[in-house]
Amino acid sequence: MKRQRGITLVELLMTLAIAAILLSLAAPSFRRMILANSMSTGVNTFTSDMRYARSEAVRLGGRVILCRSDDPENATPTCAANASTSGGKGWATGWVIFHDRDASNTWTAGDPVLRVQAPLSGVDAVLENADANNSTMFRFAATGRLMESANARLNFGGSNYDDKLKRVICVSAGGRSRIAGDGTTSCGTNNE
Repeated sequence: MKRQRGITLVELLMTLAIAAILLSLAAPSFRRMILANSMSTGVNTFTSDMRYARSEAVRLGGRVILCRSDDPENATPTCAANASTSGGKGWATGWVIFHDRDASNTWTAGDPVLRVQAPLSGVDAVLENADANNSTMFRFAATGRLMESANARLNFGGSNYDDKLKRVICVSAGGRSRIAGDGTTSCGTNNE
């Protein structure tokens, strides 16, 4: 008589149970990786746009503004009136960079829009430690310096993120930005 080859139902069920256990152990690691990637993308996008606005101010020889916007993708974008929204998303709602030719601190028809950032998905950003003029915008002079004399701190995070994933962007009055991370909530002495 020939010997049968194959697997029994019990063996198949045991293999599936072991695979399910291994997948359930790996799933949280993937979630953390996705959150870390989302955070990194948001922070890098913002710091890149800060550097771009600063360099454009120098290149154009005039005021360039990076402002938080509730409607950045609108044909006529507007700067937000305050640093947070009713949803508490702050800068995560998006921003606009424009050349403020008339020095009005708001976008007008004669001001060319240099760059627009759509809302960030999954990231909340709240502006802290800034004077009243700096809560919704960063104004760069032709020298590349911030027009406000105060340093600023942007905390990137949200309820989905543990402290190790949260990041802080430190902006000096000189207009330079840097990223502090791994749960840090401050920029250190003199925001340097």
